[in-house]
Amino acid sequence: MSDFEKHIASYLEAQRPCLISEAMAYAMEGGKRFRPRIIFAICKGFGLDEAIAYDAAMALELIQTYSLIHDDLPAMDNDDMRRGKPSLHKAFREDIAILTGDELLTNAFRVIAESPSYDAQTKVSIIAALSKYAGIDGMIYGQLLDVTSDNDSIDEDKLIEIQDNKTGGLFKIACLIPMYIARIDREEYYIKLGSLIGHIFQNQDDLFDLIKSEAEMGKNLSDAKNNKGTALSVYSPEQLKDLIALEFNELDEYLATADFDTIYLSQLLSILKER
Repeated sequence: MSDFEKHIASYLEAQRPCLISEAMAYAMEGGKRFRPRIIFAICKGFGLDEAIAYDAAMALELIQTYSLIHDDLPAMDNDDMRRGKPSLHKAFREDIAILTGDELLTNAFRVIAESPSYDAQTKVSIIAALSKYAGIDGMIYGQLLDVTSDNDSIDEDKLIEIQDNKTGGLFKIACLIPMYIARIDREEYYIKLGSLIGHIFQNQDDLFDLIKSEAEMGKNLSDAKNNKGTALSVYSPEQLKDLIALEFNELDEYLATADFDTIYLSQLLSILKER
């Protein structure tokens, strides 16, 4: 178990003993922690110990996990599998899943507010970014566009807007957090960095929905079943593969202008490229 996983485990063990706490631990187990790893990679690029970002990274992972719990609900994607095991509403109950998602989201802000790792201004900046890009100016807005679009109505502009908010929202937070911790003032650069990574990540996921199995992905591949608008509604599989390659090239060029040592982030992104 990594030090970060121990940090999460310690947090979960400290929660009030009840069914919600059990459900939180179940839901948090098995995540790839890709967004926290982006935070750590950029922090190390600034010459910081990644442990200083553990509370902020955990807060983001709490929000990521809550969003997956709610995405899987019958009223949303109605998926039965997540992170290689039954979705939370299947393992517990739908009402418990809703409350658990609510608790994870609420606790994300408490984690930052009570963290001994950050001063007051850094806490305010992180909480503001979490609130903004996980909310109506980011993930929630993207989810709204997602649930009100379908395979027949989506076009390239709508697809880009969905991706930039639904997926890009949390990646923007992941890139902004280390900037705040390092006391760097270059928000526009890090927002775009998160957006670029988010587009690649979502385009890959949409492609994998076609070419990979549910066992490989650890979740239901339900976009076609739900007639959802995805990248494959706009591009052919070959066009999408070419687009992803172009986006990786654009990302490499963008990182050439970074103000941190990009070796750690580039190593992480190479895993994304090969997945």
